[in-house]
Amino acid sequence: MTALRRNVSAVGTLPRAHRIGFGLERMGNMGARFGIVVSGTIILAAIALVTFVVVVTGEAPNPLAHLYYLPILYAAARHGWIGGVAAAVTSGIAVGPLMPAPASDTGYQSLRDWGVRLALFMVVALVAAWLAHQRPQPLEVLLRDAVLGQGLRTAVRKRQLSVHYQPLVNLTDGRVIGVEALCRWRDGRHRPVAPDVFIPAAERTGAISLVGHEVLRMATVQGEQWASLHGEGLTMSVNVSPLELCNPRFLRGLEALAGESKLRRYGLCVEITETAIMADPEKALVTLTALRELGALIALDDFGTGQSSLAYLAGLPIDIIKVDQSFVATVDTAPTSRAVVDAVVRIASALGAETIAEGIERPSQLRVLQELGCDIGQGYLLGRPTEASDVDWTVRDLV
Repeated sequence: MTALRRNVSAVGTLPRAHRIGFGLERMGNMGARFGIVVSGTIILAAIALVTFVVVVTGEAPNPLAHLYYLPILYAAARHGWIGGVAAAVTSGIAVGPLMPAPASDTGYQSLRDWGVRLALFMVVALVAAWLAHQRPQPLEVLLRDAVLGQGLRTAVRKRQLSVHYQPLVNLTDGRVIGVEALCRWRDGRHRPVAPDVFIPAAERTGAISLVGHEVLRMATVQGEQWASLHGEGLTMSVNVSPLELCNPRFLRGLEALAGESKLRRYGLCVEITETAIMADPEKALVTLTALRELGALIALDDFGTGQSSLAYLAGLPIDIIKVDQSFVATVDTAPTSRAVVDAVVRIASALGAETIAEGIERPSQLRVLQELGCDIGQGYLLGRPTEASDVDWTVRDLV
């Protein structure tokens, strides 16, 4: 970069792309400095506000002094250990030995009390900076996750989660052979929260095991009811997070549910992703084998979008392979997508597994999938996710 700048001085001009690059660099540096100034101002203003509140409300130690932890945590999460320590020292000075304490002999806080408080500030700052480094996420994401995680735990406790069901249709005769259970949630204000928002938040906050168990519980109860109404042989497909699959409590919870429902009147299908397998292949094999022993079917979701190899796939007890909707979306227009889907169908056939094509929205997609020999279809063309009472069980016209 230095040599390039020397060339600029010598020649006096540069190609437009390089000039834009230098301009963007300067803008980026200015933006970074501006962001630090704004963030520092917010931190100092927060410390000043807490100091004012503590002084006005009276003697030390004052419980309101705990409010100093807020700017310290913010600084540590936003600027690392340097920012956290700086905020801790500033807060420690603000709540220092000159803080009024009428109950003391001198009328002020003792040096020992001040030292203890300052040490606590420093420890909190360093721990918060370390945790932020372990999970480097924007502060707004951390705060949103905390709110969503607590909301999900409350929803599970009060049984406020709901499950919608999307039909799985046999692409040969149009029969509905089962459904996929999809979790739905409305927050405390009864606003729907998108699954692609609250499911990742549940995984990041550890609430996913509670959510997953609750969905399994509702799905197994509904599966028993439908088996009584429509006869045995239906499939109830449930997604399982990679974090759930690696958690020993998941298997114990499923064993308890299996003990209640016996899984004898319908087929519980556990959907996993390639990510879940690759996270710990050996543990995944043990868990999947145990699931098979319980009588559950195993479906591999999002096949072809992850990093698993056929060597791992061949050694796993897979009953169903789901063709990802990214391939199905253009299977009727792009020869490459058609070739990929054809290959997936052939691989599944060689492994003795069935295939489910998800995301079917057009009749032309349906025709191509039938030609390629895909076994089961899922998508808006065949049935949207809906509440249990609104599921359409009629035979679909696939002509």
